[in-house]
Amino acid sequence: MKNPKELKWSDLKTGIFFLLGLGFAAYLGIVIGKNTSLFTGITTVRIMSKNVEGLAENNFVSASGKKIGTVSKLNFYTKNDSLYVVADLKLRNEFAGLITKDSQASIRSLGILGDKYIDITSGTGAPVKDGDYIRLVTEPGMAGLTSSASKVLLKLNTLLDQLNNGKGPAGRLISDEKMGTELQETLTNLHKTSLELSKASAAISNGNGLLPRLIKDKSLADNTEQTVENLKNASAQTEVLMQKLNSDKSSLGKLNSDPALYNSLNRTMVSLDSLLTDLKRQPGKYVRFTLF
Repeated sequence: MKNPKELKWSDLKTGIFFLLGLGFAAYLGIVIGKNTSLFTGITTVRIMSKNVEGLAENNFVSASGKKIGTVSKLNFYTKNDSLYVVADLKLRNEFAGLITKDSQASIRSLGILGDKYIDITSGTGAPVKDGDYIRLVTEPGMAGLTSSASKVLLKLNTLLDQLNNGKGPAGRLISDEKMGTELQETLTNLHKTSLELSKASAAISNGNGLLPRLIKDKSLADNTEQTVENLKNASAQTEVLMQKLNSDKSSLGKLNSDPALYNSLNRTMVSLDSLLTDLKRQPGKYVRFTLF
């Protein structure tokens, strides 16, 4: 009779295979969780930076947009009293030969708010070896975008503070009720003025007065223009006459500016008038007629 407590070989084999299966499943979980491959060798390269910009473990590594590995670890490192972060990048050996010692890595984002990843630009040097460091560069576009966003936020905060404290015209409009009322009245008056101008424009376009006729009737407009031109000419001639009156070189100017000449001419005219009067009264005194 067999001992019931005796361990059967079939049971032992089952237990061994079960343990091996658990181990294999655990290994698969670790491999899949780390985004690594069972059948491909790994070359580890490192980057170091003061700011990894939210990079996390298991984020992927690419070269020219193609995935070639993953970020395996992120560790702190102190150098010259400065704190750095060292990231281990596990590259599949089939792609590791594309990465050279003078390659440059940059931290990029999948979209604006997407996960971070490492993109490597290959150089012309010798291929990297396991444990080598490659240079991490800051992407200019992202740095400029971050700087611009910071400046915009700073200006916006300053503007909001001024508005809340009643500084500047906009702040006074918000905080000063009297100024707001005056502005409203001004806008109302402008609206009324605009309506009156519109009515005046409509009256000019549809009315029968002189101004609408000047606008619509070309002959009347031409006559008015000619009248204005004649007035200009008359004004110019009057100006010339006034200049002659004020000038000492012309006769009129001398009469206007020389009182003695004017008085002498006046006396001559008086004498001539007296002579003509006497001639009419006594023509025989001055003229004698004889027949023979």
